[in-house]
Amino acid sequence: MDVLIVGSGPAAAGAAIALSALPGVTIRVLDVGGRLEEANEAARLRMSQSEPGGWSPSDVQTISQVATPTRAHRLPEKRNYGSSFPFDDFGQLEGVTGQGDVNTHVVSGAYGGFTNTWGAQTMVYSAASFADWPFARHELEPDYRAILATIPYSGEHDDLAEYFPLWGPADPLPPLSENSTRILDRYERHRLQVRRQGVIVGKGRLALRGTACVSCGLCMTGCPYSYVYSAAQTFDQLIADGRITYIGGYVALRLGEEDERPHVVARNQSTGEVETFHADKIFVGCGAIGTTRLVASSLDMWSQAIHLQESVQFLMPLASMRGTRVLSQDGSFTLNQFNIVMPFDEAGRDLVQIHGYPYNKAMDDAVPAPLRLPMLRGLRAMLLKHLTVGLGYLPSWLSPGFDVTIVRPESPDQLAEVILSSTSGSHEQSAARMRAINARLLRVAPYLGVVPVLPMVTLSAPGKSYHFGGSFPHSQNPVAGRESDVLGRVHPWRNVHLVDASVFPTVSATTFTLTIMANAHRIARQVAEDARG
Repeated sequence: MDVLIVGSGPAAAGAAIALSALPGVTIRVLDVGGRLEEANEAARLRMSQSEPGGWSPSDVQTISQVATPTRAHRLPEKRNYGSSFPFDDFGQLEGVTGQGDVNTHVVSGAYGGFTNTWGAQTMVYSAASFADWPFARHELEPDYRAILATIPYSGEHDDLAEYFPLWGPADPLPPLSENSTRILDRYERHRLQVRRQGVIVGKGRLALRGTACVSCGLCMTGCPYSYVYSAAQTFDQLIADGRITYIGGYVALRLGEEDERPHVVARNQSTGEVETFHADKIFVGCGAIGTTRLVASSLDMWSQAIHLQESVQFLMPLASMRGTRVLSQDGSFTLNQFNIVMPFDEAGRDLVQIHGYPYNKAMDDAVPAPLRLPMLRGLRAMLLKHLTVGLGYLPSWLSPGFDVTIVRPESPDQLAEVILSSTSGSHEQSAARMRAINARLLRVAPYLGVVPVLPMVTLSAPGKSYHFGGSFPHSQNPVAGRESDVLGRVHPWRNVHLVDASVFPTVSATTFTLTIMANAHRIARQVAEDARG
């Protein structure tokens, strides 16, 4: 079977992991393939070959640029190894515009996609999250396990396992920060009182080689040793093993299928030439918005508002009653260290999750402007010693989401225009849920030793969470051109399969990427099994 995968992000990696394990499958990967700048990669490589004590200060400075504030969005945009390449336009952002404060850096052209700069949170969806899906979580369990057996994974069994089982061999996490340790210890001491208020606390679950981590503090700007997983690592390994043929430098323009023989029309970014790639099966993993544009363009869905569901992100600063002794990210890993989960129903479908982060240097630029004055450096440091940053998510059914409109291009060798616009839906529901979250956190503050800084709690702009999808959701009885079947096929196609979050019926308020990879793995596995009879 000749297979073509479009994209190199987590969905494409999930499909590739499944297909590469099967005999008789020839795999090509068609990708934009934007890369880290050579100077930054050289600095990272030099650092990866020595201990932190031997790093050149100039190399550290090159790769450790912190998140960059953006004019339209409340949360800054991360940098990876000192570069913006996960967000840069390598051709894939052609024609993408936004109305209002919608985030427009929503399609990555980087090799590995947005996993180059993600937070590495790696948890399964709760079983009840699949109440809105056409299959149950247990049908996805072997695929969750297959992904977790392939990627680096760190986590520990705790109360979170009631909703989120580990389902894979996991490294222990590196040593936690002082504040994180204190919060987790207080939870253990006051567990019953906290849980009676509808709050559960546990350690992070991360796509991280925890036992190898040297706690150099650079997780949020790019691990020099590549201990934090990126989908690029999966493709690097498959290329090295000779299991895939990687074709970079192409932007996919259209999909098609004639006599059940699918094809992709793509533009070579070096030559400008438009080429057609045929295969027996095509798996599309361009990210929810990239895939939405590709499908809508191919099915002539012009000038129609297509709604994308989003699990909206919110910023929740938490002030500790006791501060850390030293304000430094050195000697610590700076990814998510603990999670606060709040179930709002007995089954565990309607969940809210807050990821707790320790101090990192990006926080210095996030404090109010007066505190950034040099004369107030001491006061700023004192306050930051007491601060833990929480990044939380609401489920898609309590989030406004946003609309995508695809406009016909002037020329067939151009990408269709994408217009992103915010919607008015669910703002009242979002506000009501945020009030309930604040109330629960205030009730457990005496037990956990942290209190939410309510004046600084903010919802992010539409599209800024990067947890969005559902433009062509899975359905047992899909509406032609609007929904996909359980194998990600949109009518009239039989051998074109969407494998990213564009097929999610809902987007839960818990970690996102693992379920994308597992579902892509399931689709590819089942397609290959059906083809073999």
